[in-house]
Amino acid sequence: MPEAREVLRTELLAVAAAVVPGQTPVITHDPGPINPGALFDGRGPATICSITVETGEPDVTPDPAAAITTAASALTARGWTTEIAPQEAGHHRLAATREGYTVAVHAWLTDWRITFTGDTPYSA
Repeated sequence: MPEAREVLRTELLAVAAAVVPGQTPVITHDPGPINPGALFDGRGPATICSITVETGEPDVTPDPAAAITTAASALTARGWTTEIAPQEAGHHRLAATREGYTVAVHAWLTDWRITFTGDTPYSA
């Protein structure tokens, strides 16, 4: 699990840096390995790591469509399969997968932040 967590952190930080060059992305959520089944009945068979990274310039409203396109290109170049979802009410997003890892990227017309959230593969 520690290796998978580090792989995910590295991927999220690298892609976030590619979307907003010249800025250091910030990890805003990384509680470590969790057992998602514990949230329901405590008998979850596996654990995951879920990490969130944010980037953006507070004084600049990004072009969310361009941010998502850049994120998709960066993820694809790193071996991820990506799918850009249709824009909904100013919310632009994409989903990406690779070897059991999942990533979602969100950008909004009304927010300067671009959010990258990922989960590691389940580990027994």
